[in-house]
Amino acid sequence: MTTGAALVVRYDEARRASAETTLHKLARGQGISMLALGVLLGLLIVVPFGAALIETNDTDVVLILAAIALLLVPITLGVLGVRQLRRQPRLPEIAVTITSTAVTFPAMDRPSGLAPRIRAEEWARDGTSASIIPASGLQGSRIEFTRQDAGKRRRRSIATGTVDVDPRVIVDALRGSHTP
Repeated sequence: MTTGAALVVRYDEARRASAETTLHKLARGQGISMLALGVLLGLLIVVPFGAALIETNDTDVVLILAAIALLLVPITLGVLGVRQLRRQPRLPEIAVTITSTAVTFPAMDRPSGLAPRIRAEEWARDGTSASIIPASGLQGSRIEFTRQDAGKRRRRSIATGTVDVDPRVIVDALRGSHTP
């Protein structure tokens, strides 16, 4: 796992495939829910406005424009639902890289198209700490990296069960000597 002075932590292939399958199921479920909600809202809007148009026997422009404006929400939900069904969230091959001067995290996709992508980051090694957080409730144990930048606390975490290295090796590598 180490190359020269760097520790490259990769995701375990079997667990990575399992996590990607779970992420795909979550994305698919969210997409189906968005489509169902869009159809339901569309029917709740179209039926009353259609009945109002039939009752008045008049094509009131204001009523038609109001119906079109209200249909923008269900249409948007439908478009987002279709986009969500097409998403294929993937985990990167590398979880974290610890060098003598920096800690590098790759960019990651989230299962939701509504949430922004987690950007790739490079933190200076000085001031960066790592600790193992034990499992609690439904959440498994994880390695949590923290850093204080300009008064703002930054965090990134990696599930301990998904990496191909013992979590203590990662924590020890970050605590260890880092003279270039």
